[in-house]
Amino acid sequence: MTDPRASLAPGVLDALRAACAAARSATDDDLLELARLRSAALLGTGAETSARPWGMVAPERLAALDRWPTAEVFDERDRAALALTEQFVLDVTGVAAGPLGPAAASMGASVVPFVQGLYLLDVGQRIAVVLGRLFDTIVTSDDWAWPDDDASVPDDPMEAVMSLLAVIGRGRALDPITAELVRLRGARLHRCRRCQSVRSVAALEAGADLDLLAAEDPATVVDLDVAGRAALALVDATFVGPPSLDDDLVGALRGAFDDGQLVDLVGYLLRNAANKVAVAFGADEAIVTDGFEYQVIDADGETITVDAPT
Repeated sequence: MTDPRASLAPGVLDALRAACAAARSATDDDLLELARLRSAALLGTGAETSARPWGMVAPERLAALDRWPTAEVFDERDRAALALTEQFVLDVTGVAAGPLGPAAASMGASVVPFVQGLYLLDVGQRIAVVLGRLFDTIVTSDDWAWPDDDASVPDDPMEAVMSLLAVIGRGRALDPITAELVRLRGARLHRCRRCQSVRSVAALEAGADLDLLAAEDPATVVDLDVAGRAALALVDATFVGPPSLDDDLVGALRGAFDDGQLVDLVGYLLRNAANKVAVAFGADEAIVTDGFEYQVIDADGETITVDAPT
């Protein structure tokens, strides 16, 4: 087993596998396989192309995948799904006003679990690259997308995704200020309106102030330590373009965090990036018009909205 979560966060890995299985069961797994391979090409995750296929795709379609807009082996539904895939991976903010409509027209209600599957494919591959670099291994969806035969898999992929987010949320190895700065950096990259309107009570109680959390670049407000700078750089390295960590960043992260903290940090990248689903559907509007929505993550890993701290 090459995925470090197998030993360091087995509950997270089991929940991720269940979510992937639920997505395959709830939508056309052949379309998800096209999406897996196309996203791998866009993200530069070459090892993923030899991983276990998520669905059956004819050889002639595989050979023409880089020419999908014009190749005759793809029909309107295929093209709609692949256009949605590319936009989701490259810039999720363009999905709702762009390829979502044609995809919904072609795919019907199954477009919802398809987008949930895209989240798992896109962010799952990004996270796999990060874990591979941090732990000097190769991680593919062979490791993180296939539950044991006797594992319980929800019928509803959203239920499975929510269970995954809760399992990650139970992790407490990361200090709350770093966790909140990382969450907000990802929210700004994906332009999730609700995420940007939320503030973590745990971070505020740990000493963060609203000016720090509002800063596009927290380093302009406080003198961030090596851990804080490295964690924010990791967000950018994971989500801005194809995932890529240079040796300096790997060294900084390995020096600032132990193995458990690194897996927790990477888990929170996966958790936070679930906002891509909401942004893709244009369902990310803030629920407050003034001030902030205050949240805590309870002992079960559930995110709860609470009154403003005093």
